[in-house]
Order: sequence, then structure tokens, then C-alpha cells
Amino acid sequence: MEKKFTNMRDIVRSFANAMNLLRPETENLHQRVAYLAYHIAGALDYNDEDKKELLYASLLYDVGIVLMPEKDSSQGRYYFKDLAEAGLGIIGDVKSLKPICEVFRVAAPGIKTDESLFGVEKYEDFAEIIDLSDRVASMLDPKDAALNQVSDIADAISDLAGEGISNTVIEAFLRFSEKEYVWMEVLHQPELFLSYISDAKEVTLDEAIVLARFMSRIIDFRSSYTAMHSSGVAVTAVRLAEIMGMSEDECKMMMVAGYLHDIGKLKVPKYVLEKNDKLTDSEFNIVKEYAYYTNLLLKDVAGFEQIGRWASLHHEKLNGYGYPFRLKADDIPMGARIIAIADIFSAVAEIRAYRKGMSKEEVIRTLRENVDDGAMSGYIVELLINNYDNIYSIRDGEVSKEGARYFAAVVDAEDDDDDEEVNTSESTSDTVSDSSETDNDEAAAMEAAFEAEKDSMDGELDEPDDMSDDIDAAFASVASSAGSAFGAAPASEEPQGGSNVFDSPASDAMTDIDSLF
Repeated sequence: MEKKFTNMRDIVRSFANAMNLLRPETENLHQRVAYLAYHIAGALDYNDEDKKELLYASLLYDVGIVLMPEKDSSQGRYYFKDLAEAGLGIIGDVKSLKPICEVFRVAAPGIKTDESLFGVEKYEDFAEIIDLSDRVASMLDPKDAALNQVSDIADAISDLAGEGISNTVIEAFLRFSEKEYVWMEVLHQPELFLSYISDAKEVTLDEAIVLARFMSRIIDFRSSYTAMHSSGVAVTAVRLAEIMGMSEDECKMMMVAGYLHDIGKLKVPKYVLEKNDKLTDSEFNIVKEYAYYTNLLLKDVAGFEQIGRWASLHHEKLNGYGYPFRLKADDIPMGARIIAIADIFSAVAEIRAYRKGMSKEEVIRTLRENVDDGAMSGYIVELLINNYDNIYSIRDGEVSKEGARYFAAVVDAEDDDDDEEVNTSESTSDTVSDSSETDNDEAAAMEAAFEAEKDSMDGELDEPDDMSDDIDAAFASVASSAGSAFGAAPASEEPQGGSNVFDSPASDAMTDIDSLF
């Protein structure tokens, strides 16, 4: 039996904090939703196991938002049931999160529920509780005293009776909301309830890999250009670790670090991720923050001490000109060096909004230039180059699998969004229909472009200098509308000194390499 590596409570808490970065308009949104849901379940006399299932579902209730078109303030917000089907497309194959999948399934308007399934009534209640909790959390104003808001919120929730939320759930909410302290806690300290859960579910290292892969989809699926990035980084880093003789557990930890190395990027606005030109100094300063948030999100997860360092230090440079910690060679662990090289290798081989993927020769030249500049390990880079075709093939197989899931999830999310628009206003049905056809055409074009890129990189990877105009046009269309464990390496293996090409975001090296990720 595999030994415990971490626990579900810490992982889900970290992931919920990451999701908060996506919805900054409501502070501590996911903790507030979970706090409310947990206490409503208590008012309904749920047993401890059911309350924990509901807790985890409510902390991750809106993962589908990464696949939905962005809304401005005039368009309102997405609620739980708007996002459930898209969330199922992301989380559906994660066995340890099956209860959450069942909640999503019964909540999704576009999925017919099999009423004969055991436990379906429980999950229907869970969906209603999360829906109500999400609505209450969105009404709370941290600028006002908590008790000044109770009456208006209670009235608004009472009006939802019969509108997709049962009287039983609403009455349970009203009962527990009579206690003044709960409003102060949910507004100011919503994480307190996590201390009530003494029995944290154990998670093995293999299970942590599966959960990290799920989270990588939330990170990457925000943009068609990064949709398979973390999966490519993860398998590349693991193969390098295997070649270097790391242990089986160390390689598994490398997989987790690869999947989560960009988790802090959820803080970066989508318009920056998809900009088809060089970033301004101001925009690049936004990008430079994300590795810090990766560290912040992973450092308190039990068992993730090394994983967090490997993941969050991948933008540090051996010459000391990386970010955000400005570490030098002696302070950068080998795991972080591997992730850094896997990150650049994957990024430059991918299609981005502003360029095609590089050929094999261009990738090798870019990696060696970084070594010559004193930025990364020449030892690891040469290992990659000497095993290039093998590593590329492994990466290609993994991103193909994740790409298939991404394209399927995008189409499902677009169909679900179209259904929401039709239900909102029948008068716009013709427009919605046209939009649906356009969106599906763009998804098909994007998939075709992805396959075309794969084909062009097969064999010896002798990609022509220019990709076809059709591929560039397809991706331009989508972009416009889609919404230390190992210590330092021996000194003899690392270049010493090197010019300061990473000193200014205005330099070509900084803009063209570091801002890729």
C-alpha cells in the first residue's frame, strides 16, 4: 500500500486560493461559499462524511469558469449552475473527485439526470446548497458591517424559493443565519471552519499527480495558446529527471511540480496572456508576480516543501537576473533548474498568439543562447539536446491527450453558454445561434491548427520557416474571440558569469524569452 504523501484538505485549500485569483471581485469567494455550504449542511443534520464531500465540492464549485467567455460588469456574473457542465469537462476523469463530478452533473442544465442512480437526491441537495451559498457570498460587502446586510440578503434568498432551490435548503440557511457570529466569520474569517475538520483525507503521491493534472487544466485552459503547456512541461521535466538518475518518488514529485509551476499565473489577466505583441514594462511587471504567487499557494501544503520550491523558482536564473527572488546558482535547487529548462523547451515549441512554434534547430539555438548568457544549466540543456527526439515524442503524446480534452471541453462550454443566453432572452435567439456556429467553427479551426502543428513537427522536426497562412489565420481568429533536495549542481557543470541580458524587460532577450511563459 502506497504511503501517505499529503492530505486532501491542504490540496483543496490551495486550489481554492488559486481560484480566488480568477475572481478578485469577491474577496475569499471560495472560502465563503464553502463556509456557508458547510453550515447549511450542519443545519440539515448531514453526517460528517457528507459535509466533507460538500465542502470539497463548494471549494472547487466554479472551475468551469476558465472555459467561459469573460463578462464585464454590465453583463452580471456566472453562478454555479452556469458553470457546472464546463467544470465537468475539466474534472470528469479524476476518480478522487467523483463526488464533485456528481454534483456538477446534477447541477448542469444541459445534462439529463438519471433519477435511478443511488445518492442522486443527495447530490441534488448539494447542488442547491452550493448555488445558494454562491449567491449569498456574492452579495456580501466587506466595506459594510456584516449585520447591516443580513436582512436584505435573507429577503433576497427567500425570494428564490421554488426557483431551483427548495424550501428545505432555504429554511436551513435562514435558521443558521440567525446566529450573528456566522456573518462576521463568513465576511472576515471564512477559513475558520477548516479547523473543524479533524480527519483530513490522506493523499498518496500518485493521487497528488492526478489532482495536480486536474489543476493544470484550470491553469492552462484559460487560453488556447497555453492549453497543453503544463502537461508538456511536466512530462519533459520527468524525462530529464529520469535521465539524470533521480529516484522514482523524486520523478513523481517533478511531475507534480511541472503541472503546478504556473498556478500563480491565474493572477495574470487574460489579455496579457494572449497579447500578440511584446509586453510593456507595466505588463511584464504583472507577469513577474506570478512565480511569487505559485510559492504562496504551494508552500503550506503538507509534503509539498520541495515541490513548491521547484515549481516557484523556475524563473530564477543562475546569473542572478531571474525573478522574483533574484537567486543565484548556489541557491537554485536542481529540481527548479529542470523545470526552468522544460518550461522554455515547451513554450518555444508551442504556437502562441504572437508567433508560430519553433523548429528543432530554433529550439536548440534558443536553449544554448540561454546557457551562453549564464541563465540556465548547460549540463541539463545538453542532456535534453542529446535526447531531443525521445523527449519531444513523449511531450507530443502527452499534449495530444490534453489537447483532445481541451477541445471537447471548449465545445461543451460554448454550447452551455449558448443555452444560458437562449434562456435569458428569447429575443436574441437568432444572434445566439449565429454565435454558436461561429464558436464551433473556431473550435474546429483551432483543433485543425493544433493537428497541423503536430504534423509539421513529426519525424526530424524540420519545420519550414513559415507556417501556412491558414494556420496563422485560424489561431488569430481564436485569439480574438476566445474568450533544496538536490542542492546546487557541481560548479564545473555550470557557466560562470555571463552578460546581464535579463536585466531589463525592454531587452529583446527578456521580452522574447521570459515573457513567453
